Amino acid sequence: MNYLYAGVAGVIASTAFAPISLWPSAFIGLTIWYFLLIRMRLRSRVYVSYIFGLGVLLPVQLWTGIYVGNLPWLLLSFTQALIFTLPALFVGKKINYNQIAFACSFVCVELLLRTVPFTGFGWSRLSFTQVDGPLQFLYPSGGVVLVAFLIALISSARSVFNLALICLVIAGLSFLPRIEATDKKSSIALVQGGVVKLGLEFNSKPKEVFLRHLQQTSKSVTFNQVDLIIWPENAVDIDINTNDEVKKLINQKSVFLDTPLLVGGVTKSGDNLLNQSFLFDPQIKQSYSKRYLTPFGEYLPLRGIATKVSRYADQITDFKAGQEDTKFLIDDATFQSLICYELLDDSFRDQIDTNFLVVQTNNATFGDTAQLDQQLNIARVRAIETGRYIAYVSTTGTTSFIDNRGKIIEKLPKFESSTLFGEVNHVIGITTTQIIGKYLEYLAVGALVIISLYRRWGRRW
Repeated sequence: MNYLYAGVAGVIASTAFAPISLWPSAFIGLTIWYFLLIRMRLRSRVYVSYIFGLGVLLPVQLWTGIYVGNLPWLLLSFTQALIFTLPALFVGKKINYNQIAFACSFVCVELLLRTVPFTGFGWSRLSFTQVDGPLQFLYPSGGVVLVAFLIALISSARSVFNLALICLVIAGLSFLPRIEATDKKSSIALVQGGVVKLGLEFNSKPKEVFLRHLQQTSKSVTFNQVDLIIWPENAVDIDINTNDEVKKLINQKSVFLDTPLLVGGVTKSGDNLLNQSFLFDPQIKQSYSKRYLTPFGEYLPLRGIATKVSRYADQITDFKAGQEDTKFLIDDATFQSLICYELLDDSFRDQIDTNFLVVQTNNATFGDTAQLDQQLNIARVRAIETGRYIAYVSTTGTTSFIDNRGKIIEKLPKFESSTLFGEVNHVIGITTTQIIGKYLEYLAVGALVIISLYRRWGRRW
């Protein structure tokens, strides 16, 4: 029966993620998990934790297997569920400091989710689910790590006194300074051109996808109407470096509208493919190559096995990761671009120091799944953590403007070819999260080591 409770607890926690977005469910799920752990011996705790992990991961990551077969989904979920067994080693029956050990070990769970296996897949971190909850104001102060710690700490509180003490600490954190946006703004047009067909087949007709974005720009944007036009990831999957006609058309559009144009495209360098962003102003002025690649999307782990199991595996071409960040410049404003999966990497968050942030993504690969809403919520979290306004543009949705408090200012309907006009305020400075966020994980690991040493030798001292 305890194993059933663990699975149910995991499923409850999974409903905290979009599109359901019941943020209290994260606390309910972890509370059940914690109370199971403190009643059991080690072997049972491991089993219960693994089942809890499956309960979270299988529903949240279901979209990973929609178009590439069940193997990636099952392989990823069953592998990552092992990570959830970590708290079982530190939390248990008749053990001291269970509450703090649970919170610290849960931080470590999320650390491992974003780092292993296959360079990590931190999509299902429960710390991304509190963007509409009462802990959202803490994202600029300690980021997802602090939020993860507090979710677990609150969920494991066994007395009113402990809960009140936690709430007092949280209230104190609310007084930490936050960076504010300036009055200066950039006007932007986000072009959601759409694709010919959802799924992996979207890239079988790159010319049509390119023309959709070109035509949508032509019919919606007028001369010198905005400061910047942005196309999404994969809008130009015709190699700009070798196709002079495509390059010329984009250049002409930038000249005709008297506006810089940021486009996402795929190019080839030697034997390698690159996922890139190009700023036309009106010629190619700057470029950026995606540095954090998507497993099963831009490279295929365990390719030999995957090709035997899924007929779609051969359609996945391995890309080469870029090496350097790019700070794009338009007039007197600067911005950085994160391409799709790079939203998951906390280290990229800490590098954002420009006036605003652009996110270019192509969600057509995953069709009409929860992936679209989940990724948008991750972008909202990054907006709060960095204190930046975000221009978020996708081929199919959900194209949006997000303010520095994580609020969606405006957005387009999914799967509609349209252009979204808006403004982003400029921001100067960096947040507390960007300064100390990465060190909080080290503190959690250190705390677990100290707790373990004390439990083993404390009485001897």
